[in-house]
Amino acid sequence: MNQYEQKTDLYFELKGSPESTKESYSRRMQAFTKYLQENNKSIENMTHEDVQQYILYLKKEKGLSAGTINNYISAIRFFYTYVLVYSREPS
Repeated sequence: MNQYEQKTDLYFELKGSPESTKESYSRRMQAFTKYLQENNKSIENMTHEDVQQYILYLKKEKGLSAGTINNYISAIRFFYTYVLVYSREPS
């Protein structure tokens, strides 16, 4: 995950997001990464099904509210769209 930290920092700096937003997204992505590792998956190879299983885990196992789960989904979407995909493109 550390290899993506610079791209994440740049995105939030360019967007002018508060530090609290960056920290919130970072915590949620760390939790998702940990979940993937516990299930022998990597963030680079995550699938749509992995995300769906994580959402079910948050709902059933963690008992989180829909609003909180949406925050996790937003963090995963951000990471995939603005960090992971751009990391795959040639420099």
